[in-house]
Amino acid sequence: MPDSSFERAQGGNLLRREPGISAVQQVYEDVRHQIINLTLEPGTTISKNQVAQKYGISPTPVREAMLRLGEEGLVNILPQSRTSVSLIDIQQAREIHFLRLSVEVEVVRVLAKSIEKPGVDELKAWIHRQSTELKAGDQSAFKLADNHFHEEMFEQAGVQGLMRLLDTRRGHYDRIRGLFLMVQVRRKTVIKEHRAIVAALESGDETAAEAAVRKHLGKSLAIVDDIRDRYPSYFL
Repeated sequence: MPDSSFERAQGGNLLRREPGISAVQQVYEDVRHQIINLTLEPGTTISKNQVAQKYGISPTPVREAMLRLGEEGLVNILPQSRTSVSLIDIQQAREIHFLRLSVEVEVVRVLAKSIEKPGVDELKAWIHRQSTELKAGDQSAFKLADNHFHEEMFEQAGVQGLMRLLDTRRGHYDRIRGLFLMVQVRRKTVIKEHRAIVAALESGDETAAEAAVRKHLGKSLAIVDDIRDRYPSYFL
């Protein structure tokens, strides 16, 4: 199991607080981002006191943030003992993938009937952003643009609340996808598949749009055994 720590992942400087955001929310968002992007590896011990010191806050909001992450299954909290980043649960990843695929198929079916040129242009803009981040070699920014592409589809279909709901349960799936995307050729494939989705939407082809989404979303879990073999200490 990795022996990395929050302190080492963060470096030695005091972290800047964002104005207008509560301490609980910022710690939650920052630590969650690091877990999802594997900056904090599965099994990493998180010292609440270290986190509090990094933000210049009391331990209370840190505890609240950790409780939220615990509810999402991203950290394990042992009272009076330790808090650590949870190992990746493949079964939970499969379940959220099943749910997301079911919803996103309906999203593209709706969009194939209703999307207009400004909506298509917005999706293409996110694909262009992914291409930029691919060339820059910024995997974290690439994943963020990837997420925005899908969020944009949900928003245009009028069900953006469903994406927010999925976000609170997709931590295990997202970490597997992050490991999947560490290989550059796979990131190139993601861009190609996004273009196929948009082409189907632009032509109003519901069947092609559904097929493109099914092909796109199934990749990482299709090779999850290979990913687990490469990173055995990350998984349950």
